Amino acid sequence: MNRVVLEELVPRSSPLVRWFRIIWIPLALLAVVPLLVTEVGHISIGNLVAYVIGDVLYFSHGAFGLAQGHVPYSVHFMTYPDQHLRYLYPPLTLLISLPAVLAGSNYATAFSVEVLLLVAVGAWLLGAAGRRLGSSFPVGLAAMVLLLATGPILLTRLDAVQGFMVAGAALALMGRRRVVAVLLVSLAVLIKETAILAAVPVTLWCLFPDPERPSPPGKRMGQVGLGLLPAFIIFAVFALWSRGGEIVSALSSVHRGLEIESLAASLAIAFSHLWPVHGYLGHLASWQVSGSDVGILASLTTIAGAGAVIVGSVVFARRHQAPATAIAFSVAAGLCATPVLSPQYLLQLLPVLALSACMEVPARRATQLLVLGLVVALLTQAIFPYFFVSLIRFHPLGLALILSRNAILVVLVALLAPRLLRTHRKEALASGQVSA
Repeated sequence: MNRVVLEELVPRSSPLVRWFRIIWIPLALLAVVPLLVTEVGHISIGNLVAYVIGDVLYFSHGAFGLAQGHVPYSVHFMTYPDQHLRYLYPPLTLLISLPAVLAGSNYATAFSVEVLLLVAVGAWLLGAAGRRLGSSFPVGLAAMVLLLATGPILLTRLDAVQGFMVAGAALALMGRRRVVAVLLVSLAVLIKETAILAAVPVTLWCLFPDPERPSPPGKRMGQVGLGLLPAFIIFAVFALWSRGGEIVSALSSVHRGLEIESLAASLAIAFSHLWPVHGYLGHLASWQVSGSDVGILASLTTIAGAGAVIVGSVVFARRHQAPATAIAFSVAAGLCATPVLSPQYLLQLLPVLALSACMEVPARRATQLLVLGLVVALLTQAIFPYFFVSLIRFHPLGLALILSRNAILVVLVALLAPRLLRTHRKEALASGQVSA
């Protein structure tokens, strides 16, 4: 792997490094202990942390259905009491959630332990890669701290595994290993479709010619195709096995309303004195908001975010600079744009944000990114599960938490953008369009 150019990075002896080395322990205890104690049954189901286990039970019914030989994505694929529900997640989520069936009735605990192990391995691999590339900041520690700050949601979803695959794709681009980058991000899409946000800059990066090492278009397209091949094979196998049920499941989650945790919903709530809104339990058991102009607001944020993702990805890809920052910008902008922003979606962003901060931006900006990333994660944990009832009832505390979290998300996009503008300015200077 080629060494990347590191400039004014956060030193290993900085107060932020020392702080991270201290706070990861209480953050880990806060995320792990209440959840595992709840999962083994020592606390009533009414416990707040128990709210996050719902998806694990959903995963278990799909995993047990597969273990029992049911046709995936078919009617009655899932086991009791979810046999009437359709399994909605891509096939890699189904496969990764399968080993925990060996624990039988202790599936939830086994699943969380499995995720914890996968996250620990991902952080170790990310840190080892950072050291090989010369990073003075422990990248693995930074990613682990940010993820642990999200709380119990970390160990009850697979989005963190997806996040490390996205960060791995950025590392592969740093080493000009296009096939590996496309492979990792395409497999991440098979964990959850939200990785499309990372797939856009990765794919464009691989399709645009490298200014330092140009190659013919056919070769670049062939590399992208080769990277996509394993994910395509997995998808095709499950599509044939399920007789098209996999595709139907993927499409069934497309039509969703405006989730109460999204930026567009925050804007609608902030201006609710002009256009009244109300919350309701909508499609797929997500809390949503409705109002006379909510749809227009959601469309505007989606269009603006999509434009930012595409333009940013193109500018970064043309220069072949700062791949982790390119991906972090795309994912963060997409999260600001999406009308569906569940708390676990942040887990895709945090590892690649840590990678960008530790290896591609100057020390001052890196500190800002890491601190704000930590605040975003802590606010997300506060919102879900602890004060989610306050949010859905439009109480001041819940609203203050979600408005603050989403505002900081926008700030993160703004902090990542100067790198984008910097590469664009360099290109303009090189072409003589602007003066130095």
